[in-house]
Amino acid sequence: MSHAPSTYIAPVRVLVVEDDPMVSSFCARLLQMKGYTVRTAFNGREALDILQTHQFDLVLTDLQMPEMGGMALLREMRNHYPDIDTIMFTAYATVETAREALKLGAFDYLTKPFSVDELERTVRRAVEWRRVRQERQRLSEVIALYEISQTFTSTLDTETAVREIVELLWRRFSPAELSLSLVHPEDNELELLAHRGASSNATVGVRVPIHQELCCDALFEGHARLVNGPQPVDPSHLARLVLRSNDRPVGVLDLIRAPDQPGFDSDDRTLLAICASQIAASLDNSRLYRQLKQQNLETIAALAASIDARDPYTAGHSLQVMRYAVRLGEVIGLEKERIEALRYGGLLHDIGKIGVPDAILLKPARLSPEEMDIMRAHAVIGVEIVRGIKALRAVLPIIRHHHERIDGTGYPDGLSGDQIPLEARIMAIADAYDTMTSDRAYRRAMSQDEAIAELQRGRGTQWDADLIDRFIELLNAEAHQLRLPHPRAAQVAPDQAAVHIPHIALPQF
Repeated sequence: MSHAPSTYIAPVRVLVVEDDPMVSSFCARLLQMKGYTVRTAFNGREALDILQTHQFDLVLTDLQMPEMGGMALLREMRNHYPDIDTIMFTAYATVETAREALKLGAFDYLTKPFSVDELERTVRRAVEWRRVRQERQRLSEVIALYEISQTFTSTLDTETAVREIVELLWRRFSPAELSLSLVHPEDNELELLAHRGASSNATVGVRVPIHQELCCDALFEGHARLVNGPQPVDPSHLARLVLRSNDRPVGVLDLIRAPDQPGFDSDDRTLLAICASQIAASLDNSRLYRQLKQQNLETIAALAASIDARDPYTAGHSLQVMRYAVRLGEVIGLEKERIEALRYGGLLHDIGKIGVPDAILLKPARLSPEEMDIMRAHAVIGVEIVRGIKALRAVLPIIRHHHERIDGTGYPDGLSGDQIPLEARIMAIADAYDTMTSDRAYRRAMSQDEAIAELQRGRGTQWDADLIDRFIELLNAEAHQLRLPHPRAAQVAPDQAAVHIPHIALPQF
């Protein structure tokens, strides 16, 4: 025969502080008969010693006692044990003492001699009020956690979501160690997104394959490998969950408390379960959004490569310009949104060349003034092509103004100085440097030193002086890493040239 498990409710712990042995014994016996756990103390000083090593829900204290009386005990408890409720009793009741006791936080005040019913009723009311107050606190905490969790479900940026998730869990549950991983179902891999704590020597961003079906054991085993193996932990000090969204596993969350910390109680685990559903939804949404952004970026890269491939001498130009521009933006500390604009702007800055005739675009000599006017129109044509795409509106100023000059003699609008958007000034430098260091039909590519000398000659007239200085520093430190890893078609023999559309990796978190 099976029995439904009953919910265990710990008995209420009461400390009776009374110097009269008869009153102390009477209170202790009565309360024990009613199911309370009772301990006694002779005076306030002894009560404080007991409170240092034992936990109580309620203290019943006499007013007048040797060494330390009830009022002094109430003051100490208000400062050091504000969560413990108190009931004061005395044989010398006055309005003033009652008022002072209540002001110091006493729940109620009993006058000796009191009856069995009075004592029982007053204690029961104090216990019930305590439970109501605790339930309100728990409900308020649940609501607060839910509202906080809404903040990270509202972002599609993985890095932001992970940072807010970790901060929320660390602040609320005080673990000694926390780790979070994300399932990549398309690759059957598990990625470590966060690891924090005293022994956090694992590498964030590392992935491990999941060889079995995405079941709990396989996910836990994979997560353990990410954090350098399972550690022996008391089950009461471990909170481990498989995060699920739409009944699909999304990741794994581990919280571990140290042996000298209290274990996770039922309230902790309930709150974690509430947060887990929000965390799962946030991670799953950000993964899908990131996947979509990757696909969009690769589509645009393919379009840019097809435009560049019209001229074998410019194949790969847009991707290379993107690399220079994005890195310069990172070096000067641009926000992520502006870096993103540079990423798309680098790929699309020459999209207007679709509207330039091949006879001009592929001319193996310098262009005439009339032909140059047609070529210069590509900046305006590019804006018109991209204008209807709402998600790329931040890129329009880059496309239009990447041929402006600091001295105001550029095109198409003759802007000067700070009138030129910062991203367009960055793109102008990246575009010019790649053009100088690439072969053309009418000239050979410049060396890095020659191109840097040309940049310095145009510093403050053609290009932003401060940005030129930072870009030259960047080239001196990272030029080799910034070059495309594959030979560009313009850098190999013309009969070997082919369109190469490389995979573009979004920044890893």
